[in-house]
Amino acid sequence: MKPWVIILLVSGSAVLAGPYTEPGVSGWVDGFLHPAPPPGSTAFARHPDPNSIRIHPLFRGWATGFHDYLPNETPDAFWTNPNHALGPATGNIFDIVSLGDLDEAELAAGIPPGRITLSFGDPNRPSVPGPIRNGRGYDFAVFENAILSLVSTPGGSIKGRMMAELAFVEVSTNGMDFARFPSVSLTPGRVGPYGTIDVTDVYNLAGKHPNADSVCTGTPFDLEDLRDHPLVRQGRVDLDDIRFVRLVDIPGSGAFADQANGFPDPASYDPNTVPHFKPYAAAHPVFDAWLTFGSGGFDLEAVGVLNEQRYSADLNLDGRVDLEDYGLFAQSWHKRFGQPGFLARCDLADPKDGIIDIEDWIQFAEQWLSVEDWRNESSDSGE
Repeated sequence: MKPWVIILLVSGSAVLAGPYTEPGVSGWVDGFLHPAPPPGSTAFARHPDPNSIRIHPLFRGWATGFHDYLPNETPDAFWTNPNHALGPATGNIFDIVSLGDLDEAELAAGIPPGRITLSFGDPNRPSVPGPIRNGRGYDFAVFENAILSLVSTPGGSIKGRMMAELAFVEVSTNGMDFARFPSVSLTPGRVGPYGTIDVTDVYNLAGKHPNADSVCTGTPFDLEDLRDHPLVRQGRVDLDDIRFVRLVDIPGSGAFADQANGFPDPASYDPNTVPHFKPYAAAHPVFDAWLTFGSGGFDLEAVGVLNEQRYSADLNLDGRVDLEDYGLFAQSWHKRFGQPGFLARCDLADPKDGIIDIEDWIQFAEQWLSVEDWRNESSDSGE
């Protein structure tokens, strides 16, 4: 399990610090990386012209089908077309399918949260991109229509934080046995119907990255985090043959918990012991914007399959190990997990020890100026 395959979240020029700060993976490009918002735009600005969107070459495929769309009954009909979750990400806040939300009475009655299962590849059509595989680096990314707050309000919105509706992520080989990604959520309490969360408090839950206002980013997942899952150990889930991804809404009341007791607690760091960290003492309740209406609950826009990352020192995932990556590495130099400025993707040497040191620098130097194959093959990298 690699609980700190993590770096910073870039939303415009805002850089957030905290123990779980990984970046959103850009779904499409303008000049290859995150496009700049149009002048005078707001979080609810119209989406870009779909004819001008160029899909990021980091992606090799997208969901091709859906099964078992089982929303809670609360979404308005406009938000209940599961075909909106197929194909490439668009950054369009209206191109989504909602899973619905649960109120207190429904939670008390034991009504299950909304869910949807997406499928990948077709064994009868070799030309269709195949299943998700456990390669080097992140393996797929989930796009929700989370919005970065531009203002602080008495209702719980804090400028610079995310209006997020979160979901558990599960994967399967056979469509019956699903392994759920272990997750951490450290949000201390309820945030209100349209309140915000600090995304650095959240790990391995979908929906924590902005996907609106000309910013099209998804939450990345690494199948290696499931290496010790019982279903994987039993051979019922093959991490090199993932054909289904299921998203399960998390009503943000705190009624559902993370799996934090399998992750290192930064507060437990002890440089005189090995390992350095003790796990969190217990699981935590998960909080997000709740109760929401209309397109309530998790709003799925797309799930994309990533090309394998050969060079781990490509910290910003643009396909080249260069000065931008060096800047990120320098920011994290001599930092440990949990400290401001720590970027876990800079923890390059195996085994990972939660500290950025000379062993990591050697790995970075060995990959200097390396270029990913998928970048070389892209004819529209914007350069």
